[in-house]
Amino acid sequence: MRPWLVIALAAVAMICALRAAYLWGRSTHVRPEPKGFEPVIPELKQNWWKLAEWAAAERSGGFNRQAAWWTAVAAVFGFASVAVGVWPNSN
Repeated sequence: MRPWLVIALAAVAMICALRAAYLWGRSTHVRPEPKGFEPVIPELKQNWWKLAEWAAAERSGGFNRQAAWWTAVAAVFGFASVAVGVWPNSN
């Protein structure tokens, strides 16, 4: 029974780690996308782009927060897998 538990915990850790890697990869592909019509006045145009960059940074940060959470979960399951595998038998 115990080898299957170790394998199952390790598989869950791997799935969580892959999810974290996917989210971190996704956070690097967020691009600023301005909303609405492009202003003609240079100062307004600059602020228009700054707002788009700020929104992109917020979205990227959201992906990074989720990825950090999934990484923590992967670490917990990885530790549990090792702990169960190393724990001495009571036979």
